[in-house]
Amino acid sequence: MTTEINIGLEGVLVGTTAISNVEGDIGRLSYRGQSIEDLSRQSLAAVIALVVADVSLDEEQAKTLDGWLAQESELSPVELRVLEQLGRQLHPMAVLQALAPIVDTKAKTPLPDFLPAQLESALVLAAKQSALVRVWHNLTQFGAVVELPAGLGFAEKLLYAFNRSEPSAHAVRAFETVQILQMDHSFNAGTFAGRVVASTKAVLAASIGGSLGALSGPLHGGADEAAVKMARDIGAPERAADWVASALANKVKIMGMGHREYRRLDPRAGILKPMARQFCEGTQYQQLMETLVAVEEACQAEFGKKGKEIHANLEFYKGAVYLALGIPEQFFTALFACSRVFGWTAHFFEFNQDPRLIRPRAQYNGK
Repeated sequence: MTTEINIGLEGVLVGTTAISNVEGDIGRLSYRGQSIEDLSRQSLAAVIALVVADVSLDEEQAKTLDGWLAQESELSPVELRVLEQLGRQLHPMAVLQALAPIVDTKAKTPLPDFLPAQLESALVLAAKQSALVRVWHNLTQFGAVVELPAGLGFAEKLLYAFNRSEPSAHAVRAFETVQILQMDHSFNAGTFAGRVVASTKAVLAASIGGSLGALSGPLHGGADEAAVKMARDIGAPERAADWVASALANKVKIMGMGHREYRRLDPRAGILKPMARQFCEGTQYQQLMETLVAVEEACQAEFGKKGKEIHANLEFYKGAVYLALGIPEQFFTALFACSRVFGWTAHFFEFNQDPRLIRPRAQYNGK
């Protein structure tokens, strides 16, 4: 008698979580019981506090936390020297995975007292992921680190470094919204990888390293880069229908279309798509955005012929927003990591409340 094997673990319950709830059948996502629609209107710092610590902040507390995260998102001289020695051809995700275990997590100032003190070093580690991305971008694109003016917020520092100019409040709000949308998503591959590492009693940095490795794959965090490349390859919206028909006939995966968890519209994509339209209109990225829309419509038409429903997921339109914010595509996934690291941190602490070594069985099929 053979046991049924589910390689992808679809539908297999492997634990519990109170951090995020993906209700794919009805197209709903929530963090700590709050809908993603409501969360997307909050500040990034407020959502970080909610996800990591289950603490609700008032406006003044959120500003204080944002300032603390901005302050902690700086590299030490030693960390900067390590980055400067790396080959400039390395993908930003490889840089994050390499340096996650070695960054100094000692805070410059104490964590604000409205958050648990035991989270201090973890939040320093999370904040420094943004510093690594920011500095790596500067080194590879400009050859030197961009000097930042004093007083910038956590998200502002990233956008300033990418564009070498102070971002508008509208741009900062858009960037924070994207980061909020992708902060956590239940037991996705990166989060589950981190939980597996945590189950061995490894430290947080090792768990984050495992999550970063999983996120670097094109079937997980790389779909945003792939969607932009696809749109550029297609070239124009009027070519989308033929391209989609050919791709489906040849069983080519259309990156960013559909989602394993959602049977209806990914609610994150519902928020992001109109934002992408707004930011790309009248810019050099308008045709790319129109091509993405045309691909989604062509996919829906093709699937509709078979009585099936399909929608773009978060990754499909995210790249268009990032491009319009001055972020090159090789940094898309790394910025995804800069947000998701707060979700991974929350899962690490949640898992360690009742840890157990994760050790599934395999069915032997050798000689």
